[in-house]
Amino acid sequence: MDEPIIVAIREIYWNVDRFGKLAPIFLYGLILVTSIVMTWGILRDIGRWRKGRPDARIDQLPARTVEFLAQVFGQKKVLRDRRPGMMHALIFFGFLTLFIGTDIIAVEEDFTLPMMGEDAGKILAGTFYQSYEFIMDTLGLVFVAGLSWAAWRRYRIKEPRLDNRRTDAWVLWVLLFIGIGGFLIEGLRIANQEIGGIPVYEQAWARLAYVGFALAVVFKAIGLGEGSAIGLNLHILLWFTHAAATGAFIATLPFSKFKHIFYTPLNTFFRDTAPRGALETIPSLEAEIEKDEPRLGIATLGDLSWKHRLDLDACMRCGRCQSVCPAHASGADLSPKYIITKLHDLMREEPIHFKDGTIKLVTQLEMGEQEDKEGGVVAVDNEQVPLYENLFTENELWSCTTCYACVHECPAMIEHVDDIVGARRHLTMIASEVPQGVKRVLEGIERAGNPWRLPAGERTAWAEGLDVPIMAEQEAADVLFWVGCAPSYDERSKRVARAFVQLLQQAGVNFAILGDEETCNGDPARRMGEELLYQAQVEQNIETMKQYKFKTIVTTCPHCFNTIKNEYPQFGGGAGVDYDVIHHTEFLARLVAEGKLKPVKPLGEKVVYHDPCYIGRYNDIYDAPRELLKSIPGLELVEAPDRNRERSMCCGGGGGNVWLEGWGKEQVNYIRLEQLTEAQPATLAMSCPFCMVMFEDAAKNTGRDESLRRRDIAELLLDALEPTA
Repeated sequence: MDEPIIVAIREIYWNVDRFGKLAPIFLYGLILVTSIVMTWGILRDIGRWRKGRPDARIDQLPARTVEFLAQVFGQKKVLRDRRPGMMHALIFFGFLTLFIGTDIIAVEEDFTLPMMGEDAGKILAGTFYQSYEFIMDTLGLVFVAGLSWAAWRRYRIKEPRLDNRRTDAWVLWVLLFIGIGGFLIEGLRIANQEIGGIPVYEQAWARLAYVGFALAVVFKAIGLGEGSAIGLNLHILLWFTHAAATGAFIATLPFSKFKHIFYTPLNTFFRDTAPRGALETIPSLEAEIEKDEPRLGIATLGDLSWKHRLDLDACMRCGRCQSVCPAHASGADLSPKYIITKLHDLMREEPIHFKDGTIKLVTQLEMGEQEDKEGGVVAVDNEQVPLYENLFTENELWSCTTCYACVHECPAMIEHVDDIVGARRHLTMIASEVPQGVKRVLEGIERAGNPWRLPAGERTAWAEGLDVPIMAEQEAADVLFWVGCAPSYDERSKRVARAFVQLLQQAGVNFAILGDEETCNGDPARRMGEELLYQAQVEQNIETMKQYKFKTIVTTCPHCFNTIKNEYPQFGGGAGVDYDVIHHTEFLARLVAEGKLKPVKPLGEKVVYHDPCYIGRYNDIYDAPRELLKSIPGLELVEAPDRNRERSMCCGGGGGNVWLEGWGKEQVNYIRLEQLTEAQPATLAMSCPFCMVMFEDAAKNTGRDESLRRRDIAELLLDALEPTA
């Protein structure tokens, strides 16, 4: 007689069904309770976000959806930092697979079997079930490996960028218990279950659940298999505790850092779709100014938009922003991570953790000038607690170089720079509490049209002897060369402007400058928080440019380039419509490609190129400068190891810091110069006047003045051209 054919199946309530309906009642009762708790927590969080000011984030829905899918399921930004990215990917895909696998069990038990019957409704049977077991074991192992890696990294290696809170450990160990416990339950089932009178352990397909099968071998060897009473009771105990642990994890999701499972994808969908180089505008600025008590910028938690409040809950405290922050590297107070986490703690009225390790309760914060009308103790309203000098220091807010590295690295799409500049706006326009250097810069722009506080009439002195056309004299040109303040007033940057003009002349470009009609583009004022002054500069410059006809604006300054291209359109500027805005490295690369400039003289130098933040991370201009340098004969281009292109470190001059003293124990420009000279280049190539100022200072103060040449790309290209007759 033939042996019976045993079909691989999953008996869902095997062993725990000895208690009748207790197991499903317990399971679904647990799901109901934990879902209620979780939903209550989420709704409470949504209520906190809704206290924020309005912020429209529903444009470009198809683009938002595509990027959302790429970031969440492709782990696009997460994998940018390779090792922790791989760790997170193991946890994410393992968790996702186990979640789907559990859902399949639920669908079979609650839908297909009741509606279709035992035969037709069985999903976990036959070949599909065998594949299911193999996949679940494989991804379950991946899940446990990722969690173990995370635990090792957080509690054994103790990476400096990570900070540990009690809920972190609790949730991490609960997930490890769920993952490992699932394998133990499977192993006990395989060691003790029979199907068709034949032990599952002896059936060939059981080996596909290879982790559970290996554990079953161990359980049988120690007497916990083949229907052992202890083995069966241990299986029941683990089954119920596994379910309880899963329920506890679900219920506490909104109350731990693992809330990012929901909130980070949501934050990704509502990310800022405006150009990266454009700061947020202040809605109804003029109307706000007319109020008796105008609210400009961010003074309290109540000034944050709903999206910026969502940022706070989306943060997983991974520390990537901190690890790339130049101010933090210099030893300044600033950590972009703590900017966000302190606001998070305040919003949720939890103990506030500071970068130096101190912890304050919300009730320990100062309420400023607010007083209780009845003369009693002031009730602390977390929404109205002044942020400055409670959560943030002067050093913390002004050491930011607005380099965008934090935002670029953040896998949760948090907008740190807007929060910092928002705080500066309040200090500059309302509180008038700014460093002396900031006051001098703003006064210079307001009175003289430049942050150097030099006479406006000297703006074109740099061009003496070059016969540079002035737009007012000819009213039209193909190219408007926007010179900018640094090339107009800084002695070193003047040489770059002169070199660029000579290149334009040799290439036969029809160009002109605004001359004395040009004034500061406003970028320093905006980054320092003086939005009123910034908009005044914008309006003046836009009106000036409207008088003339040109096709292209070219500038040697990335800050001028970025604000005219990405921010002027917020106020009626014509970039991208009436004219194109191009950085001089792109424009020169085009002239070389067209044969209008022919570098033929070998330079014979090893050159390292520094990527400026405002054309690099803000505008993705990486290739044009390198192509230009590679077009020069004899030039050997090298890179700063690990800190080039989008990972380039700021020179330290952004955010107005080119005019301020250093905030940290080290100077950012010194740190960056060390990175750039690791390959021992003879020349440092740049494409930004701010970078030129910072590296000139760094080279002279670190003993590299004679050994390292500092040259703009335009100067190097001019050196490589045959002199004209």
